[in-house]
Amino acid sequence: MESYLAILMAVSIGIVHLFGEFIHKNLGSHKFLVKSFSAGLTVSYFFLVLLPETMNNNVGSINNLSVLAGFSLFYIIEELLYESEKNLGTIKKEFKEVHSVFISTYHIIIGLMLVFLLEESFNQLILFYIPVLIHTGVNSISMKEMHEQILEKRFYKILVSFSTLIGVSINLIVDITADILYPMLGFIGGAFVYLVIHDALEPRKERPIGFIIGVLTMLLISTLI
Repeated sequence: MESYLAILMAVSIGIVHLFGEFIHKNLGSHKFLVKSFSAGLTVSYFFLVLLPETMNNNVGSINNLSVLAGFSLFYIIEELLYESEKNLGTIKKEFKEVHSVFISTYHIIIGLMLVFLLEESFNQLILFYIPVLIHTGVNSISMKEMHEQILEKRFYKILVSFSTLIGVSINLIVDITADILYPMLGFIGGAFVYLVIHDALEPRKERPIGFIIGVLTMLLISTLI
């Protein structure tokens, strides 16, 4: 019966992912406020919950090596693309291709983690699910950031949108150990934080307000749960 909750969460994330473009377009003048709120919520979750969890369940002799690897990989990829002798349009296209692979992989791992956290701790599951759901709709993990060829083909768009459900299905069929899942979560978390910071570099007058509200919201939720 518990597995149905993970499936339901994966489906809800898939629906938000699928309609990410529609959500973004209809935010209107509030889109920067919502995006900054999402960034504050997500970054707070990373430092308050995810990072301590990966440290307490460290694999290997170096703490949070997988987090550093995830953060560094996306920085290196972007730097290499911008240092290449290509025009800006080509660079953005290539980065979107890399981004599309990351988004798909990210959501599969999210599905793996939903099942894992459901078995480990319901409170941890809720803390994990809330920022993932919000960030999927409005920030750099949203459907609007996917490569154009994926967006043009309905089958691939639906497949990518519900890749979280694929992750849930994999973990329900195959017993994946915590020694594998925690480094995966750390790697994705590191890349995730890089993308959030990357998004936040473009200043908007509403961003500090939204970010602070997001931080306070996560503090409140983590305290109550």
